[in-house]
Amino acid sequence: MRARSAAAAVLAAVVMASMAILSGCGGAAGPADSVRIGLLLNVTHGPALLGLQREFADGLAGLPVEQQVFATGPEEVSALLSGSLDAGYIGPGPYVLAESRAPGRLRLLAGVVTGGQSLVAQPGSGIASLADLRGRRVAVPSHGNTQDLTLRLLLEREGLRADDQGGDVEVVPIKSAALPEAMKQGVVDAALAPAPYGERLVADGIAVPVPAVDRQIDAWSIPATILVATEEFAKANPEATRALVRANAQAVRRAQADRVAVARTFNEMLSESTGKEIDEAVLLASLGSMRATTDIAPGAMARMVRASEISGYSGGPVPPAALVPRPR
Repeated sequence: MRARSAAAAVLAAVVMASMAILSGCGGAAGPADSVRIGLLLNVTHGPALLGLQREFADGLAGLPVEQQVFATGPEEVSALLSGSLDAGYIGPGPYVLAESRAPGRLRLLAGVVTGGQSLVAQPGSGIASLADLRGRRVAVPSHGNTQDLTLRLLLEREGLRADDQGGDVEVVPIKSAALPEAMKQGVVDAALAPAPYGERLVADGIAVPVPAVDRQIDAWSIPATILVATEEFAKANPEATRALVRANAQAVRRAQADRVAVARTFNEMLSESTGKEIDEAVLLASLGSMRATTDIAPGAMARMVRASEISGYSGGPVPPAALVPRPR
């Protein structure tokens, strides 16, 4: 139980610290002089990366856009709740957990990308189904993120549980960049990985896909990325909020039409940030596993709520209204 309790404590601390910051500064109510948008440098944030080059470049409703890049979704949620960010591209997992602990502070505006996660396994491991995960070690990027929550749903479906809930599937948090070495060294038997890391492991011969599990994940249509804003910003700046929703929709349409542009834009930004790039063929393969769309499949967000509950991460109920986009 220690891993689950520690993860829940960290998530609670992030929200409590953010709320304390807001209470101390009195919030940031009123018209803004810019729109501060957060995102992750992930290929699953492709529409956001494209938008920064065109749709957001000239501002929104007369307000300039300031971009902030974060390493993880929980860090970005903390910035949103602390008032240092107005809107953000995040995964549904961190959003649902924030809503369970700080209800009504964020507003879901639109979908961005659906899919973009897959289960891969050690070659020769014999893992071909959910049942084969019994007694195995499965990596996720971190406790409480979208892949961790998705894995909990998969295990529940098979009548399995994670080891931190008394079950016999060991869930191991490993950062995506460290997955190749972890798989090579046999630290884990499988990984539920976000794109493009699963595809990269397969392309390098380090892992093989598990199609039966991937088909189940695909059937759930869980978003990889959603667009949210703080309720405070949305209420005080309705025109800018509507402009943000329109700009996102345009960027999503461009991402739908041109995967090559998404891959190259991602690599350009990755190269500027780290000096490295990912093979374009791997990026295109990963983009084939996801779909840029502003729609969110019925029930997809509710599945994330269920996952937060069975994992023990949830801080309380999340109302149905919080799971439906409110663009205005």
